[in-house]
Amino acid sequence: MDSARAGVDARVRRYYAFQMLVAFQLWSPFWSLWLFDRLKYDFFQATLVDVVFWIVSLLVAMPAGAIADRYGRKRALLIGVALWIAGIVLFGLATTFGTFALANAVWGFGAGFLWGTGSAYLYDTLMEVRLEARYPAMSSRVAMFSFLGTAMAAAIGGVVVWFTQRFELTLILYAIPAGIAFVFALTFQEPIVPREPAPSLFAQIASGLRTTRGNRQIVLVIVFQVLVGLVTYVMGFFRPAFIDDVVQKNYALMGFVYAGFFIVAAIAGRLVDTLLKRFGESGMLALTFLLVFPPFAVVYAISANLFAASLALVLGVLTQVSFYIVWGIEGPVITTILNRRIGSGDRATVLAISSFFSTLVIAITEPVVGILATDYDLGVGLAVLAFATSIPTAYVLLAYRRSESGAPQGAAAAAAVRER
Repeated sequence: MDSARAGVDARVRRYYAFQMLVAFQLWSPFWSLWLFDRLKYDFFQATLVDVVFWIVSLLVAMPAGAIADRYGRKRALLIGVALWIAGIVLFGLATTFGTFALANAVWGFGAGFLWGTGSAYLYDTLMEVRLEARYPAMSSRVAMFSFLGTAMAAAIGGVVVWFTQRFELTLILYAIPAGIAFVFALTFQEPIVPREPAPSLFAQIASGLRTTRGNRQIVLVIVFQVLVGLVTYVMGFFRPAFIDDVVQKNYALMGFVYAGFFIVAAIAGRLVDTLLKRFGESGMLALTFLLVFPPFAVVYAISANLFAASLALVLGVLTQVSFYIVWGIEGPVITTILNRRIGSGDRATVLAISSFFSTLVIAITEPVVGILATDYDLGVGLAVLAFATSIPTAYVLLAYRRSESGAPQGAAAAAAVRER
C-alpha cells in the first residue's frame, strides 16, 4: 500500500504541474480588452460574443461529463485541453464579431470538457488508495498552484503588451504553456476505482440527474454556485475596463496589478482545507456570501462618484481583492462538498450538471448587464445584478444550513470520508 500511495503522490504532483500550466494564462488581464477594442467598446455586442462561449459550453457540459464517467477522465481532459488551446489561439487571431464568436465556440467546447473532469480525476486518484479524505488539502494546493501560475503569467503578459502594444499576442503565445500541459496530460494514468458506467451516454446523463435530484444538499450547493458564479464572473468580465482606467494604459503595471490579485487568490486557495476544518461547509458558504455581495454596494457608490478620486481608487482595488479571495476558495469548497456526496460512477456527470446550470444562467443574464452598462453605467448594471441575486443566494444558504441539521445523512457521509 505504501508503494501505491507513493505512486499516487507522484501522479498528484504531475496533476499540479498540469493545472499550473493550464492556468499560465498570459491573456488573463487582456483578452476582454482585445475584444472591447475590436468591437469599439460596444459592451452589449461583447457580451453576445461571450454568450456564444457559455451556450456552447453548457451544451457540451453534460455530454462531456458523461464521456468522462463512461470512457475515462484522461480522454476527456485531453479533448478539453486540445480544444481549449485552439479556441484561445483563434480568439487572438479574431478581429470581427463573427470570428470572435467562432473562436469562443471552440474555446467553450474545450471548457465543457475541462470543467469538473479535473476535480473528478483528482478525487478518484486519491480514492484509489483510500485517501479521499485528503481531497480538500490537495484541492487547496491545486488552487494555490493554479493561481500562482496565473499570477506569473499576468505579469509576463503585461510586459509583452507594454513592449508590443498588442493584446492578442498574449492569447497566441498561450499555446506554449498550454501545449506543454497537453503533453503532461498524455502521461496521466486513469484512476482505478469501482465504477459501473451506464450503458449509453444518455443513460449516464440520466443517472447523474437522478443523483443530483435525489440529494437536496447537492441541489442547494449547485444553486449557490450558480448564483455566486454569475456575479463574480460578470464582475471579472468587465474588470479589465475598470483596471485599464486606473493604470492609464500602463499595461506592464496592469499585468502586475493582476498578478497581485492572483497571488491573493492563491493564498486564499491554499487556506481552504484549514478554513473548512474550522468553519465547516455551511460556514465556508456563508463566508463566500459575505465576500461577494457587500462589495457591490461600494462598486455602485464609486460609479456614482460618491467618493473622492483617491479614496475611490483605494476602495475599488479593495473590492477586487475580495472577489479574488472568492475565486481562490470557491472551487475547492464547492467540489469538496459535491465530491463527498457523489459516487465515482456519476462524479464527472454531476459536476458537469453544476457547470451546465452555471453557464446557462450566465448566458441568459450577461447580455442584460451589457445593455445596462452600455445605456446607463457599468456600476449600475453590476449593482442591479448583485441585488437581484443576493436575496435568493441568502435563502439557499439558510436552506443549506437547515439541511445540515435536518438531514444527517450528508454530515454522516462527510464524517465517514474524513475518518477513512
